[in-house]
Amino acid sequence: MQRTLTRFGLFGGLAVIATALTTAFGGIASAAPFPVTTDVNQAVATGFTRPATTSPAGSNRFDCRDRSGRDPVILLHGTALNQDANLAYLAPTLANAGYCVFSMTYGLTSWSGNVGGLGDKNRSARQVAALVDRVLAATHARRVDFVGHSQGGAIAQLVSQLPGRAAQIDTIIGLSAPNRGYSRTSNITDRLPAAARQPGENDWGPRHPNIHYLNLATVHDEIVTPWQNSLMTAGPNVTNTRVQDVCPRSEIGHLGMAFSPTVAALVRNGLDPAHRVTVPCGDDYPG
Repeated sequence: MQRTLTRFGLFGGLAVIATALTTAFGGIASAAPFPVTTDVNQAVATGFTRPATTSPAGSNRFDCRDRSGRDPVILLHGTALNQDANLAYLAPTLANAGYCVFSMTYGLTSWSGNVGGLGDKNRSARQVAALVDRVLAATHARRVDFVGHSQGGAIAQLVSQLPGRAAQIDTIIGLSAPNRGYSRTSNITDRLPAAARQPGENDWGPRHPNIHYLNLATVHDEIVTPWQNSLMTAGPNVTNTRVQDVCPRSEIGHLGMAFSPTVAALVRNGLDPAHRVTVPCGDDYPG
């Protein structure tokens, strides 16, 4: 697909449906036990045809126990998407690596149908906090890790600002998360409802010394612009990584960050730095 089409990114979800539904539903590779969807168009199209409560493959197994004793991982989707549309690659990829993975569709409104990430951010954070409680009770873990794509990273940050919640969080990984806001001049964000385009939405409070932060960015980001807005101020508990520093030829865009083997490997290394995996370089959406 041409780069011009990908500029709809996360926020052109409804337009993507019309285009993607006309494509063949291919691109699912069997990866026992959970199928991993690598086709972005298919994932978005299929995800929007299902209820918002539909979990991506490998997610929301509340009887899951991580044999390696790692934290349960909560994945958070971006604006104008839902859990199944946005997380059809990351959820099964992490689950197949033995992680206990959880997700939800937050930020639904009375008018958005099965499309999430469009509601009040504070309400979304409280919804996610309730999921944290449920995950900790089911898994008997002490803390969770968050991996948030775009607004999902902002919501994870906002959860950490709720009373008592920072102690329940070990790591927050943001994939093109708007740590310093979206561009005020973006043609895409200007067309969004006010609740979905708050500049600086991820800049909501102090950095917590007990939380590890990993921010993954791409120079080809069409939504969080300039791309440096995905980064945080450097510190002992903050790691900022640009995909092009690892794979110089990568042309990965904003939406592609949630469907990338490169990014998934960086996520796994951020979640479990004691057992690092090789980071591959290859074609990424919209590569």
